[in-house]
Amino acid sequence: MKLHEVVGLEVVSQLGDHLGRVVDFRCAGEPEHGEERPHRVVTEVVFGKVGWLERMGFRAVREETVPWPEIETFGTQQVTLKRD
Repeated sequence: MKLHEVVGLEVVSQLGDHLGRVVDFRCAGEPEHGEERPHRVVTEVVFGKVGWLERMGFRAVREETVPWPEIETFGTQQVTLKRD
């Protein structure tokens, strides 16, 4: 699975509670500034609740982050966290 395929997936707790949708990723290290690095390690997944106002750019997404080790599973429809 590629990162762009994960953006937009639903994020749920272990109990199945909707927490938001994946909006971005964070990586360790310096920004690339035009030069590519073949391997980047994702350290956090950024997610938030996105509605029409956020999609149209009228309001910023209220973001939360979760460290990569706290992710239980990546599915084709959702990301499940290890927390409740």
